[in-house]
Amino acid sequence: MRKLITLLLLLLPMVCHAYRDHRGRDLDSLERTISHWTAESLSKADEQARTAYCSTCRQLAWGYLQVDGPRSVYYAKRAIEAGLLSDDQRSIYDASILIGQYFWAREHYDSARVYYNQASAALAQMEAAWDDPDPHDLEAMQSRLWGTLGNFYAAQDSLEQFAYYYGKAGKVFEKWEWWEDCSTLHENIGEIYTDNGDLKLAKPEYEKALEFARQSGDSLIIAKAMYGLGRWHQESGHTAKALEYLTQAEEYFGEHAREEAYARADTLAVMNAAHEELYRNARMLAIGAFLVLLLTIGGSLLVRRLRLTRQELTETSAVLDETIEELRPETADARVELNDREKDIARLLVEGKTTQEIAEAVHLGTNTILWYRKRLYAKFDVHNAAAFATEVSKRGILD
Repeated sequence: MRKLITLLLLLLPMVCHAYRDHRGRDLDSLERTISHWTAESLSKADEQARTAYCSTCRQLAWGYLQVDGPRSVYYAKRAIEAGLLSDDQRSIYDASILIGQYFWAREHYDSARVYYNQASAALAQMEAAWDDPDPHDLEAMQSRLWGTLGNFYAAQDSLEQFAYYYGKAGKVFEKWEWWEDCSTLHENIGEIYTDNGDLKLAKPEYEKALEFARQSGDSLIIAKAMYGLGRWHQESGHTAKALEYLTQAEEYFGEHAREEAYARADTLAVMNAAHEELYRNARMLAIGAFLVLLLTIGGSLLVRRLRLTRQELTETSAVLDETIEELRPETADARVELNDREKDIARLLVEGKTTQEIAEAVHLGTNTILWYRKRLYAKFDVHNAAAFATEVSKRGILD
């Protein structure tokens, strides 16, 4: 689910362009400019001073977001406090979404909901007071919140709610021809449906993602859309087609090696799985061809033996039956072998633990746990946690 953060990151430049200038500035110097303010002095300050203070707090909140989460939240809360004093609903909206995302990324959904509700209330007040005939900025803020809420509900598997908010955001994206955001939104929808095992609904979303990506002309967006289609074909058993899309995605990701190192690694992992599936199919085909050859030879011998005696026919049939049984490929119910690490993670998955909880339990990163989860799902040929738990129980892997 953490992939869904991509949508927020793409939306931020669209609606938070005011923050671009401070990136790279010395955050310590910004902190010094407001260090003398207290709650009491701020309450007595004039509107201009409060506005400047609030703006600086927001800059600090976004500036610290990638390097110091708690400090980012601290300044976002100060921005909200200043916004309440000045009735600055835009600052309240912006800082509330930031804090909500901080809690959402850590799966503290109740805390995230509080701040998303606060952002919704601030946006409602701005909508009521909006008098600019150009709706661009307002609709940008609306779509940003809707996309954020779509992510929020998707993380909790509330598919009806996620589809509702994503749909509203998507209409705004298409209206203003924000093709990169359109592509990312539909790619995320495809990922969600795929994670829930609904491949029929996932495919058109991946196709829309690629269509919008090509309209954008952004190679990174195109790469992500192609990865999505490659994953869909891999999950659907279309190994050759999956490799075609994944190879193209890898070529596009090659232009963004530093920015998308994780995405490229994910693509390569799916490509490796597709290659293994292709080799496995080739081996099965070779075994099948060999069996057909043996049966053909055996049939010819059988016809010749029929001209001799019934006894020879019986003996030949027995030999053929034995040969076929020995050469028969392993069935799909063969026991899956897991190493100790996979067993530990599988046991926690069956217990219903979240990715974060598993990572803490086995002392690994969340990205590594996501990789193990995909690997285990692939071994058992399932697409979600419930099906995985059922398969593990049925096969007695953890007994």
